[in-house]
Amino acid sequence: MNFLMEFYRDGSVVKDLNCTFLALIPKVGKPESIKDYRPINLVGAMYKLLAKVLANRLKKVMNSIISPSHMVFVKDRQIVDGFIIAEEVIHSWKKDMKRGLLLKLDFEKAHDSVDHSFLDDMLEKMGFSLRW
Repeated sequence: MNFLMEFYRDGSVVKDLNCTFLALIPKVGKPESIKDYRPINLVGAMYKLLAKVLANRLKKVMNSIISPSHMVFVKDRQIVDGFIIAEEVIHSWKKDMKRGLLLKLDFEKAHDSVDHSFLDDMLEKMGFSLRW
């Protein structure tokens, strides 16, 4: 519990906490090459505990801060819903002889290109404290 209190107080974690150990699990009875193994990452229990605490706190507000058009990473929303909606729009346009444009954007590595001070400002405007 001290670990969680320190994280809340200081807002940071010990670097080693985020270490992952790689274990190779055999796929076959007598593995002979690297292809015969399945790698799995073993993450420390403290890191998992912290992630779970933060995820549970976010769950309470996700539906109010994430757009209804965002289809993933929110409970009861699935990426396939986006495809179904797009198909329904196309079908409606064809039936009504309307023209339109559908656009799908996927920003690769978007997290790396976002100004984090902008995110901090937006979170603050949404009512999150800097130590949420």
